[in-house]
Amino acid sequence: MDFAKLAPASAEALELRRDLHIHPELSGKEERTANLVAAWLEKLGIKVMRAPAPGRSLIGVLDTGRAGKRLALRADMDALPLRENACNLKREKGFLSANEGVAHMCGHDFHTVGLLETAGRLAAMKDSLSGTVIFCFESGEEMGLGDDVRALLAEQGGADAVFSIHVQADYPVGSVVILDGSCTAGCETFHIDVKGKSSHGATPHLGLDPLNCAAQILVTANSIISRRVNSREAAVITPCQIHGGSTWNRIPDDCFMEGSTRFFDKQIGRDLHAMLDQTVAGVAAACGCEAKASWRNLTLPVVNAPELTQLARESARAVGIDLIAGQPWMASETYARFSEICPTFMAFTGCANAETGCGAPQHSDRFEADERVLAVNAALTVEFVKRFLA
Repeated sequence: MDFAKLAPASAEALELRRDLHIHPELSGKEERTANLVAAWLEKLGIKVMRAPAPGRSLIGVLDTGRAGKRLALRADMDALPLRENACNLKREKGFLSANEGVAHMCGHDFHTVGLLETAGRLAAMKDSLSGTVIFCFESGEEMGLGDDVRALLAEQGGADAVFSIHVQADYPVGSVVILDGSCTAGCETFHIDVKGKSSHGATPHLGLDPLNCAAQILVTANSIISRRVNSREAAVITPCQIHGGSTWNRIPDDCFMEGSTRFFDKQIGRDLHAMLDQTVAGVAAACGCEAKASWRNLTLPVVNAPELTQLARESARAVGIDLIAGQPWMASETYARFSEICPTFMAFTGCANAETGCGAPQHSDRFEADERVLAVNAALTVEFVKRFLA
């Protein structure tokens, strides 16, 4: 796109984005971030409501005073438990997280400030708008939290639709990917406890080896995807940690593993859950052990409503953002839970720049986004708001 034709983000927004990047906060602990967000909104004359303690989410309500539709805009605020690399893919970064082991390596600092920049632009044109805009700043997305922001929205009467943006390192800055249907995967986390019987490593026949059982569960779980799920469907089962034993010559009594399932179709998600439960029980029985899977943090896919998708494409064209082809993201988003309130939409805005080394994937310690994506996010969101409320 031609950035010369796009209004740049304000100096204040750029300064705040860098400040949040230097001072990231983990899920559910975004106290400083939330205070800065609230102060920005209040300075604009936007009414702020906070979640009850210990919640950190907040919303801001811009009421134009004229009857009309209600549109919610959402951004997440939390950082990741990662140590940031001093370099991106090509060179040293200009500034780094000052909080050891905590870093904005998914772009939520851009989401937060992009929405604040949007709030400033919409507040300035309040007299030309009708209806209500609700700015939703969500705490704890990375840990599956954030229900407090949806409760706040519901308490304010809900909305007719919710709009959101996620920056994406897979695409160049100045571009946007707008997908029909599912744009992020659903996810469910599993924890599998395996109980056996301890014995000396020299006499495994006198015990029941939970490590062997867990290993067979892991291998068999992989065959669920290759043999029991339609090959046209995208789905994964990924064990990501396994722990058991404390020494080299004794089989332990028990062990456990944890991981997640990912899927784009709700029924596939339910099937994966049932088939993994079946696999765990069956393999354990064959090994003479006991095993059980427990589940948490079910997040459904983000599904773009057709009417909002079309409106987003029209908005992108109107402001000159490059509409490009892309793929659904296998990551999951608590944003999907907003669909319990009203129709939802999420766009992916590119933040990569090969010349400056921006383009490492999200959740990588080398992740860095081109700051011009702030202007892209604000322009797209403002245009969408104007068209939706018209």
